[in-house]
Amino acid sequence: MPEDQGQGTHRLSLAQEQRELTRDRIRKAAMEVVALRGFDATVDEIARVSHVSPRTIFRYYQSQDRLIVGTVKDMLEACARPPVEGLLSPTDDFDGWLEGLASTIHSRNAEILGAASWDIHGPTSNVLGALSELVPLRREYRLHWMSYIVSLAWRTAGGTGEPPEDLAMAFFLNFSPLTTQALMADLDRSPAQIGALTADILKMLLRRAVEAQRSAGGDVSTDADGGEGPPGP
Repeated sequence: MPEDQGQGTHRLSLAQEQRELTRDRIRKAAMEVVALRGFDATVDEIARVSHVSPRTIFRYYQSQDRLIVGTVKDMLEACARPPVEGLLSPTDDFDGWLEGLASTIHSRNAEILGAASWDIHGPTSNVLGALSELVPLRREYRLHWMSYIVSLAWRTAGGTGEPPEDLAMAFFLNFSPLTTQALMADLDRSPAQIGALTADILKMLLRRAVEAQRSAGGDVSTDADGGEGPPGP
């Protein structure tokens, strides 16, 4: 390879690396600011935290709304990322797994989503423009992640077939970011305390649902494994 070509490739790789580092700084700062300010977060605030100029931020995101959309996607991915470090296997210690999972979910809701929980998961009738993309995006992440957790908990607790609809709704409700925020704001509970409370509620509901299915003769028409899901926490 000619020397000048090798130097050109090296300069290109350094420039690309710098762009990725800048993008990463913007993403981390945006998540921090949006968690504190919700959708009222501004490009100027994110620029101050990231130490990147607003002009540079607009090179990566065409508008403030596009920046919010991209940031919310990053936040949702961070909340649902597996694995949860140190979490027990549900087959080894089901109660310990559910308690650890609940604590982790509420901690992530509080730390990653923060005040943005209200904007992301609140009423969507007045959401316009690019922000309207967040409605199906939020639903997709929530349905995929929570459906997997409900199915895993149901099967491990001894249920067969599809989990009962009311049980699934209970998981959605108890693990909702709005539940986290409401109990933190109104009752001054910590994410760990909320996790312990919701885990106890869900364990009770799981036992009742499994007992009800066994009393009714069980549902063996559906494969108990329910197919393969995404890697769990």
